[in-house]
Amino acid sequence: MTTQNDYTPEEWMQVLSAPAVAGTLIISADPSVFGSIKESYGIAKAIAAFSAATSNELVRAIGAAMQGGQRPQMPAIDKSKGPAGMLDAMLAFCKEATDLVSGKSADDADEYKRFLMDVAQKTAEAGKEGGFLGIGAVRVSDQEKAALARLAETLGVTA
Repeated sequence: MTTQNDYTPEEWMQVLSAPAVAGTLIISADPSVFGSIKESYGIAKAIAAFSAATSNELVRAIGAAMQGGQRPQMPAIDKSKGPAGMLDAMLAFCKEATDLVSGKSADDADEYKRFLMDVAQKTAEAGKEGGFLGIGAVRVSDQEKAALARLAETLGVTA
């Protein structure tokens, strides 16, 4: 198992940030004002819950670092590529982070990928999308389902 000390400061920032990026990927897939507010809160809640419930030292360290005030950094995004380019950049960022973890520990990599997927799923479920005044709204929109599937494919896991 690895800890923060096994990563350079730059690597640690990417590993620390990827769960929040995975959640932001879902918000970006189907943005809405009220849904995005609930989903943004859902990211932090999912990170705290998963990191508290796991025995994995790396994931616990990420949760502790965030609770201690360390904030994630979003990847650089070329806005000229539009929403699709933004999603691609976030997927690539998450893949690079999982590759960093995989390079240090295969055991940590599996749990870390589950962590990213859990944060993304909980983010998607945090707010309802579509409808009018809540009527006809769905918990997870088709766009969010597609983003979850792309994240799972990128990470090489089952959605």
